Amino acid sequence: MFRSLAAAMLSALCLWGQAAPRSTPDEIAVVREINKIRRFPREYAKYLRALGLRFEGTLWRLADHVPIRTQEGRAAVIEAAEFLERVEPVTALIAYDENLHLAARDHVADQGPTGETGHIGTDGSRPSQRMRRHGEPGSLTGEVINYGLETPRMTVIQLVIDDGVKDRGHRHNLFNPAFRAAGAAIGDHKAYGTMVVVDLADTFTPKEKP
Repeated sequence: MFRSLAAAMLSALCLWGQAAPRSTPDEIAVVREINKIRRFPREYAKYLRALGLRFEGTLWRLADHVPIRTQEGRAAVIEAAEFLERVEPVTALIAYDENLHLAARDHVADQGPTGETGHIGTDGSRPSQRMRRHGEPGSLTGEVINYGLETPRMTVIQLVIDDGVKDRGHRHNLFNPAFRAAGAAIGDHKAYGTMVVVDLADTFTPKEKP
């Protein structure tokens, strides 16, 4: 599914007024999926309600997917669907930014081999600090992380559900209309096999090349 979206991703990049970055089609697809769910939340709500029928207790049994052991079970999926039914659509597109991809990639390269989770690097760095290695973000920054091998759609859906996260911080980051730039990185993770990091900013100015 990832590679089948490659042509669409490149087309979207042209619409965003950017040259094709060094990111993979899979990584670009994640940000494109974020744009889609922000613009069409009602359609995703219908999809989530259907997926919410596939639970046995806290075990989520999706078709053609390894069963997922959740913390909250069906309740979190339905709560996410209700959120998507009432949230105001965000029509402004998030532009894909290669430098934010590099910041996200720094975290994947650092955390993946350790099997740890969360937003703090082994050197104590926070997302905004990693972004400043590659340029200057504006006044607002954010980061979302999903663990486990998923399609772009399921990656974003799981971030919106935010199972086990009390404040639903990933969800609120994705639907914050102030975020207008993002870059994603996908890589190996010792405990979960794969991790996806998306770094977001309201604006981002890359470092000047020497």
